[in-house]
Amino acid sequence: MVVRSGLVAFFLIGQCVPTSRLEGQELADYDYGNLAVRGISLDYGNISLETFEETESYSMKLDLGFLGPGIRMTTRTSYWSSQMLSEEIESFESSLSTLILTQGGSLPSNNLDLGPIRRDDFSLALEADYVWSIPLGFLFSTGLGASVHLVNGTTSIPDDVFLDGLLDSVTGGFNVQGGLEFLVNDRIRIHGGSRVGLVGNVRFLEFSGGMTFLWGELLSGEFR
Repeated sequence: MVVRSGLVAFFLIGQCVPTSRLEGQELADYDYGNLAVRGISLDYGNISLETFEETESYSMKLDLGFLGPGIRMTTRTSYWSSQMLSEEIESFESSLSTLILTQGGSLPSNNLDLGPIRRDDFSLALEADYVWSIPLGFLFSTGLGASVHLVNGTTSIPDDVFLDGLLDSVTGGFNVQGGLEFLVNDRIRIHGGSRVGLVGNVRFLEFSGGMTFLWGELLSGEFR
């Protein structure tokens, strides 16, 4: 439901936005040599997850410039921390109990009780956005991203190697994103947007906003 709602929102936004494409490069300009760090963005957001409580998110993006006509590349570093929903903990405890019994182990007399489970998620993503210049000093963008997530899970049971192995992981993910940017001036932008994604078996919908500071070369349509 979270992913479906996000995709519907992206579709409706796309239908309402004029599509005057950001100009400035030719098809022959598709070249990794065009990429260089030219700006930084700091974001604060709210992320909704299917199996964890809604929580805050923090991101930093580096603007790498344009790979080709209208195609902007960025890297994103993000962090969020949240507690697993109680019903998900119960399901996890049930699956873990079955696994222990299947392997010939035994359960505590009061059954398996893991207590609260918290997840810390650090990620690094590479994102590609197609950017449009629209009226009133705005840019609209939509695109895709691929990410690697360093996941740290903790419970109330200290120093449990078995649980640490189950809850900690390095996981791949992907997302679809869209957003609006307001050009305050040539070098400063205020932006907001959303992302719908999947990390392992965790689906999420994120809304965030922040500021961008640029120092590199600008293309036609990127300045007021």
